[in-house]
Amino acid sequence: MNNRTDAWPNGLSVPDMADFSMAEHMPAAPQRDGRAVILHGLQLVRRYRRLFLAVGVGTFVVGSGVTMMLKRSYMATATVVVSSTSVDPVNLQNAQPADRLQDDELATQAGLLQSRDVAAAVLRALPPPPAPAGFNLRAALCAHVHLLCPKAAASNPEAERQAKIDRLLASVTVEPEPHSRIINISIKDNDGQRAADLANSFVTQYQLQALDRQRGDINRTAAWIDARTAQLRERWLEASTKASSFNAAHHLSNTGNGSDTGPLIDRQMSETAVSLTQAQSRLAAAEARADALSRASAQGEGRALVELTQQPILVATANTLSQLEASRMQKAEALGPHHPDLAGLDMQIAATRASLASELRAALSSINEEVVSARAEVAQLTQDLDQLRQQASVQSSPQAEYLMLEQEAQSAREVYEAFLGRSKEMVDRVALLQPPVSFVSHASPPDAPTFPNRKKLLMGVVVLSLVAAGAAVFLRDLLSPGFGEIEQLRALIGLPLLTAIPRIAARDKHAVRRHVLDAPFSTASEAVRSLLAQLSLSAVQTGRGRVIAVTSAAGGEGKTSLTYWLSALARTGGQPVLVIDGDHRQSTGRRADVPAQRGLTELLTGTASISDVVQRDGETGVDFISAGAPGMFAFDPAEIARLRELLKTISQSYSLIIIDSPPLQCMPDGLVYGAVADQTVFVCRWLETSRAAVTSSIERLKSYGANVTGVVVSMAEESAGAFPGAPYSGQPRRLALPYQS
Repeated sequence: MNNRTDAWPNGLSVPDMADFSMAEHMPAAPQRDGRAVILHGLQLVRRYRRLFLAVGVGTFVVGSGVTMMLKRSYMATATVVVSSTSVDPVNLQNAQPADRLQDDELATQAGLLQSRDVAAAVLRALPPPPAPAGFNLRAALCAHVHLLCPKAAASNPEAERQAKIDRLLASVTVEPEPHSRIINISIKDNDGQRAADLANSFVTQYQLQALDRQRGDINRTAAWIDARTAQLRERWLEASTKASSFNAAHHLSNTGNGSDTGPLIDRQMSETAVSLTQAQSRLAAAEARADALSRASAQGEGRALVELTQQPILVATANTLSQLEASRMQKAEALGPHHPDLAGLDMQIAATRASLASELRAALSSINEEVVSARAEVAQLTQDLDQLRQQASVQSSPQAEYLMLEQEAQSAREVYEAFLGRSKEMVDRVALLQPPVSFVSHASPPDAPTFPNRKKLLMGVVVLSLVAAGAAVFLRDLLSPGFGEIEQLRALIGLPLLTAIPRIAARDKHAVRRHVLDAPFSTASEAVRSLLAQLSLSAVQTGRGRVIAVTSAAGGEGKTSLTYWLSALARTGGQPVLVIDGDHRQSTGRRADVPAQRGLTELLTGTASISDVVQRDGETGVDFISAGAPGMFAFDPAEIARLRELLKTISQSYSLIIIDSPPLQCMPDGLVYGAVADQTVFVCRWLETSRAAVTSSIERLKSYGANVTGVVVSMAEESAGAFPGAPYSGQPRRLALPYQS
């Protein structure tokens, strides 16, 4: 006999006899509730446990490896507070303290903290650490295999410096807190201590640069004041020298208040001289302020414009221009010099500069008016003083001349002392300068890396592994061509499910063939015995059931083993049984030790008689007819008629004839055997036989008159349901066969 067997899974219990008459009214599969869905999922996991474990463990191993290889990074944060508009501690009479920040001041300070100049200063203060010593795989490969690494371009120090600045700025995050003066500077680095040092250095370097800018502004103003003070000192010394020389030349002795000159003229000259000195001081101050304002306007020094004028509109316009320029510089560094957003800022800057120029002209015009007025007053006082001199010369010309020279020297001295005091104030102001931001808290090295959080990532890897394993199982079940549930098979075929035969763990084919003999009370043996009983009951109801055809859609589904088991169990009951191998294209018999002989093919062609082709299986005592020689022809009506007559003749000698039909999708002979047999059993392999193959095969059998009794599920798994004839307890008992010599 041909031995076409496979391993066998588990199955379900046999439906009752009402299913035979209600086959065409089989109910559809019931709707699943949540519990059923969960149980079905657990069944899928159990069914594809190897796939589940392989995908889950593989995903976990890969994810854990990636997690462990992630480079650690530390985040350190320094917190600063932005000072409000500073009050000049020297010039308190003109100071206007501000309790609130100006618009965009917080964003401006944040942008300046993250500027390239500050980053360059940080790199100068804290150069990058040297590369760690040790084995470098890439360097080793490049040293031996030059094709793997591109040729290094000529080094450009400036480009390398800019690249380092870009890398440093990419790790910096400056976040102003809304509705406050607080700014957080966060630095990410591979070393926690270096991250803290970089965050603190950003603040420190910005403070130093801000103080340097303030000192530069004050130093430029102080330099101009010093130059003007030197000029005024020379003027005073020249006036004093001239007065002393005049006094010595004329040998004047009555130069005091009790001189011979009239007291009225002396008093008038004294008062006029004092007024002239004051007017000259105002004129010098106005000229100095106009000169400084013109120079600051020409050089674009916004801070000097703010300090040299007290006009609110001009101050606000200068501050707005400074903020717009800082914002444009920040956006140009972040977005590039040709970004479209810079056009709008350029227009605003141009408009603000025009407004500043207009306000500056107005301020200069106002100061020029003061200069003109002061000059007119000086001219008038000079004219008055000249008249008094003429009057005094009539009385005492040398005395009046000396007094005039003395008054001029005193006036020059007072102006000089005023500028000298202003110069001292500028020096004191440098010592009182404060940076625009100050530390609230310094950055400290973090205790744990900010990234990666391996605990959370590993938990995520576990969840991902379970999800990936579940998805793989779901896709495997979704793409499976066969049936994974008995209810799906019931709802699709509309035929009784006769039995489900479980998978048998056997080491060789001979052990599978002898299973029903060696373990007659096992689950598989009871399932076959239940099938045999149902076939007998069907034969009693229909009155015909001696000839049974066992077929399937494709090969390897267990129909040959089922045929052997049915014949073996029927023969143990004392029934004469005949097995016919209908696959005439096979060249071997049922037994591997029996050579191919004449069989069904020769019997149908008339070249052999029944007695010539019937053989006896010595192991089970079952008679069988081999397939015979392969035939290249299909069954014609005469051959089908001869087959019917032949089966009718054989049935007189045998109570049960089982035809092992070839697969329906491989050979059409199975349709013929199903049509001439009294009952046809269709074998469907669990999870393997496709739905389309099952439905098309059963439809073809029915369309050609086959009496399909039901379906047998082979190689079913334990989760498919309860098998008939399960052992009461313990392991299945094995039958002790008598020893045969």
